Amino acid sequence: MGGFQTVQGLYETCRDNDRYPAFWEGRRMNCMPHFHSSVELGYVTAGRMPVKLDGRAYSVGQGQMFLVSSCVPHSYSAGEDCSCILLIVPLGFIPLYAPMLSKKIFSRPVSSDAFLNAEALHCLRMLLVLGECSEETENLVRSYIYVILGLAIRRLGLADDAQSGKFLLRDILLYLQDNYLSPVTLESLAKKFGYSQYRFSHIFNRSLGCTLTQYVESLRARHAANLLRESDAPLMEVALDSGFNSVRTFYRCFKASFGMTPTRYRESFLAG
Repeated sequence: MGGFQTVQGLYETCRDNDRYPAFWEGRRMNCMPHFHSSVELGYVTAGRMPVKLDGRAYSVGQGQMFLVSSCVPHSYSAGEDCSCILLIVPLGFIPLYAPMLSKKIFSRPVSSDAFLNAEALHCLRMLLVLGECSEETENLVRSYIYVILGLAIRRLGLADDAQSGKFLLRDILLYLQDNYLSPVTLESLAKKFGYSQYRFSHIFNRSLGCTLTQYVESLRARHAANLLRESDAPLMEVALDSGFNSVRTFYRCFKASFGMTPTRYRESFLAG
């Protein structure tokens, strides 16, 4: 799966409903802050990828990999010169490791371990050769994944997650996923979760790397993109149905999220 990749979802129900893992290599991979119970791994094959894991920023270079523990909010963004192999593994697919990986996090989420990274790359390449996981390849795919995760657990270590704020972030993201089309303010959200506006804003910005307004606007832009693909409704109608109060704001937010205007997006989709 090449080209521009945008990982959809905040709480990715599709990932947690998947039976099989997903793996692919691509350039300019980007995803907004999201989470799932699946374990995710990214190996950077070229360039450098900025990654944010549970509110902490990392710069993952060529030959390094990052590991996203279960239910940890994460996001990443990479330019044209960056390529990466992604592996997303539902916990149900790895019953030997699921009990520990559902309760603990990787002590070092970015690996510079040369041996681990070399072995992981070999296994990832073999997975890409297989193409996808199916009933015919399931056992072989699981074997390669066990090698990667087994080495990662041994060489990077696992830590208790008692101090992590991921459950608060999970609840915030789930709430926004259900309510982004309604008026959402910093004041109302801070009150709902029992924080002052200042404290809530600090937690949100530090953990997700954007303001509440930016995040909600990105959700509305994605909603608008679905409407543009599925209907021929006028842009004003799409904007209002997506929670925007003006076409100008709609255009600005949509272009920030998708790199093109809504009109061009609809045209490119129809042309494709």
